[in-house]
Amino acid sequence: LESKKQGLGFSTMCPIGLMIHQMTPYSIIMTLATRKIIGQHIRECRESKELTQEELAYMAGIGRSYLAKVEAGTRNATVDFLEKIAISLETTLESLCRGV
Repeated sequence: LESKKQGLGFSTMCPIGLMIHQMTPYSIIMTLATRKIIGQHIRECRESKELTQEELAYMAGIGRSYLAKVEAGTRNATVDFLEKIAISLETTLESLCRGV
């Protein structure tokens, strides 16, 4: 069994396993940067409409604390979440994700 393990190389690894194996701290930082950019765009758009987090959360049918964490870049936003936010802010997903 040990000799079989040694014979396995990256070429036999599934694509997802290979991708995870090749992740570097840089790619993790980029994920954080992406979350921060999207969160910043949501906050800017919300503030330009003079809405509080509580008001926007109510309009979008989401939790205020989840919205706060997405705006702060500490929580991943789902596509469903982003769509609800975009509709509530009368903007587009493209606008919320610009520069990403």
